[in-house]
Amino acid sequence: MSNRKEEIKRRIAQRKKLNRTMAMNSNAKRQSERPLFTPDYYPQEDKWFTGDKENNNETIHPLFRKEIFIFKLLAAACLVLVVAIIFQNPSQKLDSFRVAVKQVMEKDFQFATVSNWYEDTFGKPLALLPEQPKENTEEKVQKEFAMPANAKILEDFDSNKEGITIQTTKDAIVDAIQEGTVTFAGEKEGYGKTVIVQHPDSSETWYGELSEISVDLYDQVKIGDPLGKVSQAEDTVSGEFYFAIRKDEKFIDPVQVITFE
Repeated sequence: MSNRKEEIKRRIAQRKKLNRTMAMNSNAKRQSERPLFTPDYYPQEDKWFTGDKENNNETIHPLFRKEIFIFKLLAAACLVLVVAIIFQNPSQKLDSFRVAVKQVMEKDFQFATVSNWYEDTFGKPLALLPEQPKENTEEKVQKEFAMPANAKILEDFDSNKEGITIQTTKDAIVDAIQEGTVTFAGEKEGYGKTVIVQHPDSSETWYGELSEISVDLYDQVKIGDPLGKVSQAEDTVSGEFYFAIRKDEKFIDPVQVITFE
């Protein structure tokens, strides 16, 4: 009888042990099938996660493309290297390339032309401001390249083949005779205080020998905008300033294109 009881206890213990083993295996299986990260794992700010495209359904929108940046950097480095080799090589066959590179580097950037193109294509940068009424075309043409009535030529173009010296009243204001972009404003050797305005047709007007300058570099000026003040003449009762027009890298006689009223 006692042997039978022992046998029953042993079987019950084996059954409990087997049940515990099966339960542990079941829990381990469920644990292995559970995903490592829940769908809500990624926070909202990680919207632009750029991991594996196949396992990531979020839209990829990087702000910086490393490949494109490296390509541009290498292309620029190659261009600089090629130019350096061309200038170091004494071969006469490369003279045309050297001349072309020098012309590109020495040519002024056409600020006024680009500015007009931008406004025609995209509109004015401050489009929210009320647009000023446009002047009548005929009136505008009459205003272009016209000097005030009190202007008098003291030194003509034949004297230096660059520009003319104009006499005005004392402390007179020098105005822009055509719209454009200020590409120089400051001291210029041989011309004193000078303002250079580049116009949409790629021409330039030079205003030199000024006593004061009223504009800054890259300012946009319209016809009649003040550029500076004339310097005092030798007679101390009048003023004077230097004026020149440059077109296609050459100075032209201002008298041929401007009107003295």
